[in-house]
Amino acid sequence: MSVRHVLASIGLMVSLGAAAQRECVVVDMETGVPLSGVVVTVDTALISQYRSNYRGEFTVPAEADSIVLGRQGYLARHLLCSELTDTVALMRTFNALREVVIYGSMPQVSAGISNMLGKLKEENKYMPRQTPVVSFDFFSIFTAKKRKRTEKRIKALENY
Repeated sequence: MSVRHVLASIGLMVSLGAAAQRECVVVDMETGVPLSGVVVTVDTALISQYRSNYRGEFTVPAEADSIVLGRQGYLARHLLCSELTDTVALMRTFNALREVVIYGSMPQVSAGISNMLGKLKEENKYMPRQTPVVSFDFFSIFTAKKRKRTEKRIKALENY
């Protein structure tokens, strides 16, 4: 066999090994920015772990059955290799408090000041209220945006 045949067969073997792998990119679901340092756990006969590079790229071996993608601050994603696409999006985790309890106490006011406040309240009771002709609640803008973001997030979680 000549050197030419040996080099051609080595090149063929290397290209077949590279074709058996699959290249993917991990991105943030909201921004589309590639995520570096994502731990990719590949479930084959042996479980092995890889990390995505600074461009969010990682390689999955052809014999992989399923993969798990995870990173701190993001929800873990379990995928079968048949579901795997070229770009995989991870969703951020949001921590919210269910309930907040605030305790407070009424400040002590001297007798003279409390009498003055009582008289002012009585006088204001009989005064007509001044209501603006047109009212605008500045903070209602933010609650509407938050409501829309929450609805989008719930919809995304259903499809996740």
